[in-house]
Amino acid sequence: MGITRLAAALAISPAITRQARRDAAFARGDFRVCQPWYDGPAESTGRVLISVNEYRPHSIKDVVGIGRAAEALIRDEVLANPGAAGIMSAFGPRRRILYSLSVWRGEDALKEFTIAPAHREIMRLYRARGYLRHIHWWDAHRSIGASMLEATRRLDLGEGRRVGDARDPWARADQGRLAELGTTPAAPIWRAG
Repeated sequence: MGITRLAAALAISPAITRQARRDAAFARGDFRVCQPWYDGPAESTGRVLISVNEYRPHSIKDVVGIGRAAEALIRDEVLANPGAAGIMSAFGPRRRILYSLSVWRGEDALKEFTIAPAHREIMRLYRARGYLRHIHWWDAHRSIGASMLEATRRLDLGEGRRVGDARDPWARADQGRLAELGTTPAAPIWRAG
């Protein structure tokens, strides 16, 4: 896969990438390129529900398909959800990890998105094709970088949930960290009936 095709599929925003990097002070090996931030219909001020996913596909070939599917989900599901305050996606090329950060006014809005048919279909297609770390918590959303950094801190402490096989060193290191902490990943939050 060529870098031009990958960049086009991910619709990179240099301004958001620079700002997130400044706000989070990510380590040198944790370079992330960010897509634009999309404002949802809800306000993002005050206490909000922040949701972050880190997904590492087993094959780099899945990145473009996931990027396209994410754009469709943002357009068709997130931005149409009255409880969505905003969303963005990012890609860490060195670690081959796809990230998403979304901000919600409440758990019902996030649940509505999570159980939407389009989201369930994407999860069905990609669940077994990678390793996912997910966390959400209530707080003030200060910036993309600050929320991403807080998510990584929480996930590295064993919070959140994990889905998928730990086939690669990144996933195995995460599982090892959980074992050292003596924690068990949380069960899935919502299941579609």
